[in-house]
Amino acid sequence: MVKTWHIVASLAAALVLTLTVGLAPARGAPVVDQCPQLDLGFTARQRDAFRDATARTRAEAQLPGVIAAVFVPDRGAWLCVLGVSDLETGRALNAADRFRVASITKTFTGTAVLQLADRGRLSLDDPLSRWVDWPDGNAITIRQLLNMTAGVFNYTEDPAFVRRYTEDPEGAFSSRDALDIARAHEPYFAPGAGFHYSDTNYILLEQVVEKLTGRSVGDWIDREIVDRLHLAGTSYPSTSALPAPFSRGYDAPPAPQQPVPGEASPAPQPGTPGPAPSPQAAPGALYASPTPTPRPAGPSLAELRDVTYSNPDYAGAAGAMVSNLADLRTWAKAVGTGALLSDRMQRERLRTVPVAPNSTVSYGLGIADWNGWLGHNGAILGYNTAMFYEPRTGAVIVVETNRSSLDSDHATPLFTELAGIVSSGR
Repeated sequence: MVKTWHIVASLAAALVLTLTVGLAPARGAPVVDQCPQLDLGFTARQRDAFRDATARTRAEAQLPGVIAAVFVPDRGAWLCVLGVSDLETGRALNAADRFRVASITKTFTGTAVLQLADRGRLSLDDPLSRWVDWPDGNAITIRQLLNMTAGVFNYTEDPAFVRRYTEDPEGAFSSRDALDIARAHEPYFAPGAGFHYSDTNYILLEQVVEKLTGRSVGDWIDREIVDRLHLAGTSYPSTSALPAPFSRGYDAPPAPQQPVPGEASPAPQPGTPGPAPSPQAAPGALYASPTPTPRPAGPSLAELRDVTYSNPDYAGAAGAMVSNLADLRTWAKAVGTGALLSDRMQRERLRTVPVAPNSTVSYGLGIADWNGWLGHNGAILGYNTAMFYEPRTGAVIVVETNRSSLDSDHATPLFTELAGIVSSGR
């Protein structure tokens, strides 16, 4: 790594923490796109392509705000911040703002489990039943929970849960509630017989970590990951409050008396077969599809509801965490390189399984391999994020948006487009 890149990296880190954009109009008024660029090293054509992709995503998806950043050692660093963090006041979005990162949390929970394995506290091939009483618990392994091959029903696919969360995102919920929902459904398949992305897996892993350590999974993550990497903008919240500075999160109002997204039939009753495995039920995000296809924008900015203060216990160890751009940049590289694990355990993490036939996406132990980019994405009410690291070049791409519903994913398609620009060199 040349000395020039050290200078570039230092400037980039400073600007990520301090960059702001001009104040935008309040709710209902047109928002003027601005793109203050951290502009170091890329060609003008690449910068224009990055900006066009980001601005188009925001316009087409009717996003209040979006942050997109591309860092490639020895080649360049680029950052774009568009729009507002608060539709009511018109406060401009800031690169230092915190977002709920949803299923990016799985990279933290997965790392916690792998750290325990590294320290001899568990084996990846131990049965779940060693710590948690669960149907088929003798046959389900820790590895299968991590890589989504356990077959456990995904509680966030239960129509009653979707309605409850959508209509009352600040309502009471607990890990026990999530497990009760999953337990009432039949598994998708026998342990190890397929792939189905399931948030329940990581709620079960939360139970394992707490049984082993006598500490909450959030406490372990704070002490053994966040503090060690000095991720000052990252936390595992225990309440709906967000530490400042943060972006507010938005979603379309729920439609009472109408089917919730994905609800084609009544919820299966206990003892009846669960839904067949779907190639769409894969990384990342609580609700996002592995195929990066943006959903229609739906209501305009003026019609959105504020869902900033949703209860993090709806997501738990599958999706509760909060972070910002600077920390996600650091964390993406740490996860991709195994900074907090032994070499052997990092190799285990990167042993992936395909999410669907002929897919370029595969899933490891709490990490996705997206056509050679390692990381995760996440979607939860109000927020949609993606962070990925490319081992060959050391590149990192981070995308954050402050609008999301249970079936939307705009961050992943934007990441995919930005990655294509980086790879093609155009």
